[in-house]
Amino acid sequence: MKRKRQFILMVIITYCCIFWSNAQVGIGTSTPLGILHIDGAKDNPINGTPSVLQVANDVIINKTSGFIGVGVLNPQVKLDLRSVASENSIGLSTTNIAASVAGAGAVRYDVVNAPVGPKIEVSDGTVWHKAYIAPQKAVVVARKVTNQSIPPATATNIGTWSVVRDMSNSFDATSGIFTAPREGTYTFLLTFNFNGVVINDGSRVESQFFNTTTNTVLASVYKTFGQSMTGSNDDANATRATQAGGASTVTLTLTAGTKIVPRLWHNLVSSGSVSLRVSSNLLDPANPDDGFNNLTIIEH
Repeated sequence: MKRKRQFILMVIITYCCIFWSNAQVGIGTSTPLGILHIDGAKDNPINGTPSVLQVANDVIINKTSGFIGVGVLNPQVKLDLRSVASENSIGLSTTNIAASVAGAGAVRYDVVNAPVGPKIEVSDGTVWHKAYIAPQKAVVVARKVTNQSIPPATATNIGTWSVVRDMSNSFDATSGIFTAPREGTYTFLLTFNFNGVVINDGSRVESQFFNTTTNTVLASVYKTFGQSMTGSNDDANATRATQAGGASTVTLTLTAGTKIVPRLWHNLVSSGSVSLRVSSNLLDPANPDDGFNNLTIIEH
């Protein structure tokens, strides 16, 4: 009799083990779809597969892989948070555990250790390394298609540009002011060309790169010009209009938020303004007045 009871008990235990080995636990849902399925909002249907919106508040342990899905019905990695919801982020905090103790692949959010400040760090098993994400570098390409007159002996901001490219939205086309998005090194290339006028012999054009916050010229480039015909007896007392033009390239180290505008200064004539040579016809690249006045800014 005793052996019979033992046999029956073994059968029951075996049956329960087989049953529980295939069991699925549901919390907030009567139809669990994983070895453990938690319906946070209790909005899943009684029968059938929940929608992606209903799954967005669920936590599931896949019954085959053991992967955990948060808002994901079929997690593809050990912890998968890629749901249709907008809260797909992981909250991390700092730790004083050494990288060697945490082990390779550990991740922490740190604000204390050098370099001091908020950052994500990853352990290689020996050292915590700051995770670096390369920013979108500033690249500005602009050209002048709107006429602008430059008075003599007056440094004039060059504005009203037509922007071809501005990768970091750092350039104000109307004012011509570039704002450095971060501390770093920037190269400015300005090309200019004036309409033809009879210019003073030995005159010059100065390209300036002006800090509008401190009201200081950070860099300037000079180019000198002479009359094509001087009006002397050797030139049969004749003079001829000359187009003054050139290119200026400077490289500056700027702090974040520094505002720079290109300016032109000249003494080509004694009185009256001289206009830049531009074309307002953007549809005609073969126009002889097109493409002379350009600005390029590159962050290194």
